[in-house]
Amino acid sequence: MDNDIMDLLNDVEEIIDHGTKIPMTGKVLVDDIVIFELLDRVRAAIPEEITNAKWVLKERQRILDEAQVEAQNLMERGKTYVDKMALENEVVKQAQVYGEDIVRQAQTFAHDVKSGAVQYADEMLQHVEKSLYETLQSLRKNREELKGLAKEERERAGKSEKEKVE
Repeated sequence: MDNDIMDLLNDVEEIIDHGTKIPMTGKVLVDDIVIFELLDRVRAAIPEEITNAKWVLKERQRILDEAQVEAQNLMERGKTYVDKMALENEVVKQAQVYGEDIVRQAQTFAHDVKSGAVQYADEMLQHVEKSLYETLQSLRKNREELKGLAKEERERAGKSEKEKVE
């Protein structure tokens, strides 16, 4: 179809190119019947060409619209994927923060328990030491008393022996 119009236009050009030239005017004498006939054929071919061009433009627009819809769908899927990844990444970050917080709390608790246990053990040992000291003092006092009683007993026994000997 495209060649039909081009061929007809080439024919018009050839007629003008080979037409009789009017001297000193730069004008060409042509057969108007032939030119009008060619123009009628161009007009007849144009609607078909225009119809084809409109179809091509319409098809082009349809393809562009489909491509736009597909691009929009791809962007939505990409955005959804990015949002999902960001959310998963955020969940992972929150889990890591939560896990680190639990570890810190456990370490603090363990430190507090250990510190409390050491303090409790120290207080118990101090109590035992005090009890042992008091028991030792009591034992020393009891031994001294026993030594004193034993000495008195020996002295009494020694007086009694002296008295018997006398």
